Amino acid sequence: MARPNHPAFQRFFNDRRGVAAIEFALVALPLFALIFGIIEVSLMFFVDASLDASLKKVSRSIRTGQVAASGAPLVAFKSKICGEMSLLFDCESNLLVRVVVISDLASINSTNPISASGALTVNEVFNPGKTSDYVLVQGFLPWSAVSLFTLSNARLSDGRYLLGSAVLFRNEPF
Repeated sequence: MARPNHPAFQRFFNDRRGVAAIEFALVALPLFALIFGIIEVSLMFFVDASLDASLKKVSRSIRTGQVAASGAPLVAFKSKICGEMSLLFDCESNLLVRVVVISDLASINSTNPISASGALTVNEVFNPGKTSDYVLVQGFLPWSAVSLFTLSNARLSDGRYLLGSAVLFRNEPF
């Protein structure tokens, strides 16, 4: 394409001031989107790892018989789990816990805590069992995404993700 011969147009096409600012503006949006996406995914994995570690640590009190001896209710158990986690708001009101005795390891089946409509369908149960019982402890925590990114289609109907953790053990003699 031929440039016009008018001096005003020539000055406009020859002027290179502000080129770096324009190039940065073109690259900034994808760069910041990538950075914030990495931060969000990292935060979600941190909370998921924190839930997993906390559930395993607090479940040890069931395994050793401390919960059975004290008669602690589900609310106290959830409070201990949330107390072990860091950087979490409204943990106790959002955390759903299932503690069930398994009669036979072959009878364990995988259940989906999310219904076909995207609703969370976890019935909280708290049965720490007795000596030598197999106990399955599951924790489910709905997690609100921080940004507008959609990491996957596996979301609840209200837009939150579901983080989960499970521990299976056999109670020690107590």
